[in-house]
Amino acid sequence: MDSRKKSTTTLKDVANAAGVSLGTASKVMAGAEGVSPARRQQVWDAARQLGYRRNSLAAELRSSRSTSIGFVVPDLTNSFFIELLCVVEDHALASGYRLLLAHAQEDPEREAERIRFVLSRQVAGMIIIPCHGYAHAIDELRECDVPLVMADRVDNSFPANTVTTDSRRAARDGTDHLIALGHKRITFIVNALDLVNSRERADGYMDAMKRAGLERHARVVVCGMTDTESHAATLGLLSERERPTALFTGANVATLGALRAIRDAELRLPDDVSLLSFDDAPWMSVLHPRISSIHQPVEAVGRAIWQLLHKQLEGEASEPVHLRMKADLRVRESTAPPGRTTGKGSKDTATAQQNAGRARKRTALAERE
Repeated sequence: MDSRKKSTTTLKDVANAAGVSLGTASKVMAGAEGVSPARRQQVWDAARQLGYRRNSLAAELRSSRSTSIGFVVPDLTNSFFIELLCVVEDHALASGYRLLLAHAQEDPEREAERIRFVLSRQVAGMIIIPCHGYAHAIDELRECDVPLVMADRVDNSFPANTVTTDSRRAARDGTDHLIALGHKRITFIVNALDLVNSRERADGYMDAMKRAGLERHARVVVCGMTDTESHAATLGLLSERERPTALFTGANVATLGALRAIRDAELRLPDDVSLLSFDDAPWMSVLHPRISSIHQPVEAVGRAIWQLLHKQLEGEASEPVHLRMKADLRVRESTAPPGRTTGKGSKDTATAQQNAGRARKRTALAERE
């Protein structure tokens, strides 16, 4: 089929070729529900055969109703954000909306630019997981007056609808688990304390340590936003004369770096050191040993985000709503009582220091090269 024929193909042509009504064809091409799988396939087959491509922007301009939702995320390498994105997208599609994704790369300036770009696409609403702070995001959105939900790195002080996990309570529960196993030298490794949820996790850890009378052993180490930074910070901890008997990492990126450091120091989980991760990921349950974790309720968080936004899209105005979901502790094999084995199964402090020191030197040389 030549390009001139493709360019003049209309939705009515597709409907006629598929043997369905114009309304049914319109629903299918818009991604809406309410059409049987068989008829949906007929429409897509006809559209493909005729070379029809729906102009979504033109359709929205004709109807004066946008069906696009902006979703700005800080880091697409974080599995929690990806899982959350998938859940929200499923709910959006079921309601006849589609997501327009923008990646901020943990950079507030890029985040502001991405928000401006998404808003330029005439979106019906916005979902934002903020980078460091949120004032810049609110400033970008204040004049645009679009429905907004902010998630994850938020608290009840935000001047918008918010959905998050009760990070402080979850971190307290995780620390209590390690204390109950007999650990005292528990170090909490956090990416950045200027992120709302990370600060709450550190506070929850301190709550538990103080309540157990272990405040003098409490230690919060800020490692940075990448697994490379976490790797370096953890190697430093493992090379100390009195290394921690348990590590509690505040995010799955920090967990990756910690696992690399434990490997490079030639230590074994959980014989030489226990590891608990805030944030779960599918790979944590297939490693050997499997990694104990704090599992955030991704399905519940994603559903709540969409419900709050959809109410605004339907014109239901209200004061900001702040929802906090409960996370679950998933005990696996990476946490155990300290020093539960001796001999071949565990490394003495001097050997661990030497291994960690050599690993730090190798890392430093690699970075210089």
